[in-house]
Amino acid sequence: ALKVSKADSSILITGESGVGKGLIANLIHQHSSRAEKPLIRINCGAIPESLIESELFGYEKGAFTGAQAGGKLGHLELADHGTLFLDEIAELPLPAQVKLLRFLENGRLTRLGGTQTRLVDARIIAATHRNLQEMVEAGSFRHDLYYRLKVIPIKIPPLRDRKECLLPLLRFYIDYFAGNLACTKRLSRAAIDALMAYRFPGNVRELMNICERVVVISEMEIIDHQDLPSEVTVQANKVEDAWGPWPSQMSLAQVLQSVERAY
Repeated sequence: ALKVSKADSSILITGESGVGKGLIANLIHQHSSRAEKPLIRINCGAIPESLIESELFGYEKGAFTGAQAGGKLGHLELADHGTLFLDEIAELPLPAQVKLLRFLENGRLTRLGGTQTRLVDARIIAATHRNLQEMVEAGSFRHDLYYRLKVIPIKIPPLRDRKECLLPLLRFYIDYFAGNLACTKRLSRAAIDALMAYRFPGNVRELMNICERVVVISEMEIIDHQDLPSEVTVQANKVEDAWGPWPSQMSLAQVLQSVERAY
């Protein structure tokens, strides 16, 4: 992400919900030559299909019933000399995909209801949790737009596949939420073990929520095993039951075989 921030190439960020795609987009923008200009965000899945084109490309006065008297700048124009982050790009309707492709090809756009072409210098970062390759094959996403966006693909692995990130993230967010409450909190060894065994299906977003919850609810400075949410402790108990303890008469070789089989 830091390496590609120096270029102006289009970027496609993929990964499960909650892995931090928006944070990576922020990181890229903050380390780019456009950092002093705006980072404009638009969630393609949160805007009605009938309004998405006017939100992206803007409109002239009188373009449609209910339009503002003086017209309106679109998100692309607002991101001029900056970055436009298109979250949930898979939800973009096909008509808007055609216009976005045209913009990516020549950097020009025409507002809805207008005739004048405008040159806009906006870097595009798109993100999705869906499989765009499958959508292209199914015909619900344009293959030419897919390859225009995927100049530099960045895939963020789920939290369960990067266990080395868990402890630093847990410590950071425990300190962060404790700081908001002007108190000191830390995790016990048992709590750390249980959290390290948890798979975090909601990824970093879920980890943040758990950290905030235990900081608010725990009454002591040390957050212990019993302070954790039930879904964390239940999974930790399952792991413990599957991996041990082992009878004392078992040899080390037999224990290792047992662990490997369970893993």
